[in-house]
Amino acid sequence: MNKLVAFGVLVLVQSWALLLFKICQTNGAYTFNPASSVALTELAKLALAVALHSRHAAREKTPYFHKVDRKIVINYAGLSLLYTINNQLSFYVLEHADPGSMSLGKSVAPYLCALLLRLNGSPINQLQWICIVVQCFAIAIVQYDVCASKGMLPLQAYGLIFAATAITAATSVWNQLVIKGFDVPVNCQNSIMYAFGAIIATTSYQIGRSAG
Repeated sequence: MNKLVAFGVLVLVQSWALLLFKICQTNGAYTFNPASSVALTELAKLALAVALHSRHAAREKTPYFHKVDRKIVINYAGLSLLYTINNQLSFYVLEHADPGSMSLGKSVAPYLCALLLRLNGSPINQLQWICIVVQCFAIAIVQYDVCASKGMLPLQAYGLIFAATAITAATSVWNQLVIKGFDVPVNCQNSIMYAFGAIIATTSYQIGRSAG
């Protein structure tokens, strides 16, 4: 039951996030630098994760970075880079596509995850493959304009959606195969990832300002 509730909350949050990204646009463009929004979000998440883990560490009387080593930090840094890139990419995707199409496009992520897991040697049963293939065909049908004999969106939009979906799949597989194997409290993991995310997003924002 808890997993079902968590899944429902996750779907709701992601749906609202996509809608807000679109609502924030004026005449199809943003009046602010998306990198600044991502940086502020990462800083807010970092503050929350640090506060939660600090309370946990004080209650358990353990060091803040208990069981954290170089390998863990490197993996968190890489994962954080992909997450931050994907967060910024979402803004640009929604300049060319509607939230519904982006959500449908990201539904292909399970197929890419399955391919990556299969290449890694993880078994995928027949029923899982059937479900994934049927889902991909359904998405293709919805996005194809029969009258115009082309997709509903510009080719650039599909390219951006594919890039975002590929990153989502890669981070999901990375989480499953590597990150989840670390015996480190989840809020400590989040503290490290959000710290890297804040640095990456802030750097991206500063570079964008200098280039502009």
